[in-house]
Amino acid sequence: MQESKLLILVFAFLVSLFINLGIVLLSNKIRTFITDHLHIGPQTFHQKPTPRLGGLAIFLSLCLALPLVFFKDKSLFPLFALLILSSLPALLAGIIEDLTKSLSPKKRLAIIFLSGLSFVFLTGSSVSKVDIPYVDYLFTLQVFSLLFTAIALAGLVNAYNIIDGFNGLASMTAVLNLLAIAYVAYKHNDLTLLYVSLLIVSAIIGFFVLNYPYGLIFLGDGGAYIIGFLVGALSILLVERNPQVSPWFALMVNSYPVVETLFSVYRKTILRKLSPMIPDGLHLHMLVYKIYTKKFFKAKKHPFRNPLTSTFMWIINLIALIPAIVFHSSSPMLALCFVLYASFYVFLYFRLLRKKMPQWATSKD
Repeated sequence: MQESKLLILVFAFLVSLFINLGIVLLSNKIRTFITDHLHIGPQTFHQKPTPRLGGLAIFLSLCLALPLVFFKDKSLFPLFALLILSSLPALLAGIIEDLTKSLSPKKRLAIIFLSGLSFVFLTGSSVSKVDIPYVDYLFTLQVFSLLFTAIALAGLVNAYNIIDGFNGLASMTAVLNLLAIAYVAYKHNDLTLLYVSLLIVSAIIGFFVLNYPYGLIFLGDGGAYIIGFLVGALSILLVERNPQVSPWFALMVNSYPVVETLFSVYRKTILRKLSPMIPDGLHLHMLVYKIYTKKFFKAKKHPFRNPLTSTFMWIINLIALIPAIVFHSSSPMLALCFVLYASFYVFLYFRLLRKKMPQWATSKD
């Protein structure tokens, strides 16, 4: 890796680390940084008030890296700048929710959808095929391709927010998925996407080291939104810039958050007759926490319950990433692997659910 690019990666990591650390220290004096009282619910598993502005720190670190990217490697600058600009509406929706809890889920989805539209218009990239006979014809219609891309990005943003339940879970999932994208980009000599992916990884790790294992700062909705958006955008760009890469790779590399979200919608609307917008305590990572990690660490407030759950779920994510990388050029194999992964997820979920009654959904401990 060129020395100038390595310098940019280190810079992004250090800036993210120090901004996150600054938020942690300031939150001890400026209580408005801590809004946990607005977000207490069935998905709350931490024990002490914690700032939820990790996403803002990640975004600021990427913005501050822009001038260095421009002066050190201008080839990266246009795409990197457009990605940051298009992610801004999604970030703002999350930050407003983190600080005020005043945006309804529908309003947030609408603003995130705007980020998706911005991505298409600014980068000129959108989903152009899915390698399904007859369905691909629809993607020749520009309006359909545009709307599908924006909706897919909004859905993936929400998916990363759903899995943001324990220390390091969503952030390390994003890191692993971005590394998979970076590797496939490297295999196809797309060095721009390789370095942009690694740059975003560096900024996320600057947050991760303070979030895992002790949870000194959280991503918040803003953080989950921006990392979900950036992973989704890079997944689409990789496929569109490299025709040898199957469009199913973009789905397979994000299988864990996607399957979690689709199954959550099914569970709430079909099985429980609830609105899919209502949060509950029955996500897979919550069942793992309540059934396994509580058994391993019996003390009521054991500090390792939370991070150990994330570690288990990273393994669940890796189960999807390995075939995504190995078969990244084969749509039939990736489609089969996605079906097998979704089946494995559902099997594991109901196996765990049978161990506990549904009323666990209302229990925080």
